[in-house]
Amino acid sequence: MIDYAKFDELIFFAKVKKSPGMFLGRKSLTSLRDQLFGMIYAFSICGHPDALKLFKSFIEYYNNNLFLTDKNGYVCWWNHLLYTSGGMDEEAFDLFYRSFESYLMKEHNLKLPEVE
Repeated sequence: MIDYAKFDELIFFAKVKKSPGMFLGRKSLTSLRDQLFGMIYAFSICGHPDALKLFKSFIEYYNNNLFLTDKNGYVCWWNHLLYTSGGMDEEAFDLFYRSFESYLMKEHNLKLPEVE
C-alpha cells in the first residue's frame, strides 16, 4: 500500500523535470498535464486531496495573474502555455517549469530540490 503522506510534490516535479521521458514518455506539456490531472483525481479518491496543493495554487495564480492581458481565447493555463510556445509541446514544457519555478520562489520562497 502507498503511504500518500510521504508524497513530496517538489521532489516529484524535480524528477519529472530532470527525466521527463521516464515519467511521461517524452518531454511534453500535454503529457505532463494529463499525468497531473490523473494524479489529482487518484489522490482525491484515495483520500489525499492536497497532494498537489502547490501545483493547484500555481494554476490559480497563473490564471489570475500571468495571462490576464493575453488570453486570446485560451481559457486554461496549459493551452495558454502552448499558445505562447508557438504550439511546440517541448517548449511549452520548459515554459511551464520556468513559470512554475518562478511562482514557487516568488510566492513561497521555495526551489525545486536537486535530484539524482
